[in-house]
Amino acid sequence: MKKTSGVISTVIVVLLLFAIGQRPGTFRVERSATIHAPADVVFALVNDFRYWEQWSPWWKLEPTQQVSLAGAASGVGAIYEWRGERTGSGRMEIMESRPPAYVRIRLDFTAPMRATNTTEYLLTPTADGVKLTWVMSGENTFAGKALQLFASMDEVMGRDFERGLADIKSVAEASRGSSAPSVGEAGFHGDALTRDAAHDVVVTREPLFPRE
Repeated sequence: MKKTSGVISTVIVVLLLFAIGQRPGTFRVERSATIHAPADVVFALVNDFRYWEQWSPWWKLEPTQQVSLAGAASGVGAIYEWRGERTGSGRMEIMESRPPAYVRIRLDFTAPMRATNTTEYLLTPTADGVKLTWVMSGENTFAGKALQLFASMDEVMGRDFERGLADIKSVAEASRGSSAPSVGEAGFHGDALTRDAAHDVVVTREPLFPRE
């Protein structure tokens, strides 16, 4: 009986490993929204991490996470680090910025698992605004492939993208007529520790993950 159970367990493990191995080696998640606002307003929301509190779905997911802003104020060299219980930890850095059409971000996850992905925001002019396309792509790690046996990356991340795009649309359209949306009450200026009044996320200009 024990031998039979062992054989069954081995077969299950082999089948799972085979199923994981059959998952694609790369992934791409993409969502778009049409926004009735000037391109420079929409561009500012994704090109400046100080505005992310107003629309980021992960900012809202965990109201006690820590966020650090460093490097440039916006555009190339701007850095965003986060650490939380539900959101894990990681680091984003803007690697390419072409106003008002394109932003590319290097996204490094450090917990609960390590991965490096690319995030892109593409803005295409429309008759009365802009089409914003949000893309995340990267290599599928073994852990990522295993998780996708139970939930599609496109479905899970796609829902977050849709929520974020809806909030970008809301903020940008409310700012029509102005050159840029207003920075929220967090007021990310200087080196002093600040808190977002609405979500109580701790924000600082000091890095969460000091480098040697």
